[in-house]
Amino acid sequence: MTTAHTPDATPVLDALARFRAADAQMHQRVRTHAALGENELRILQYVLACDRAGTDVKPSEISRHLGISSASTTALLDRLERLGSVQRVSHPTDRRSILIAPTARAAAEVATLVDAFENRVATTIDHLSEEGRAAVIAFLDAATDAADEIADPTIARDYASM
Repeated sequence: MTTAHTPDATPVLDALARFRAADAQMHQRVRTHAALGENELRILQYVLACDRAGTDVKPSEISRHLGISSASTTALLDRLERLGSVQRVSHPTDRRSILIAPTARAAAEVATLVDAFENRVATTIDHLSEEGRAAVIAFLDAATDAADEIADPTIARDYASM
């Protein structure tokens, strides 16, 4: 079922489709370069971002972030540790707890590529006017809301019955 939209929407929808395809290809190249699966890359990006922010990361936080079980998280962390991308370190104040930290290898292989993309996008954003940035934010927020609503099984069922 195709939804009708105004002709003015077509160039924006086409640009969004091009971005989504390019973004998926970029993530595939990063995963291939670093020999990572999708969730492994997501874990590594999360751990690297937390490390940059000076925030400790527990395995349970990774499970929540990815929406996966603790058993799956443990298996993924085991593989990332074997690859030399993350390390388990003792929590400084809670001996029963461990923290997950990125290794220098992870920063070299993944962060460099992801940072290059983010820096190029940031340069583009810097060239936007205040109104342009506000329009982009409003569009991306609305597109995110649409994706979240469709991802909700109760809403998706409602759309399917239309």
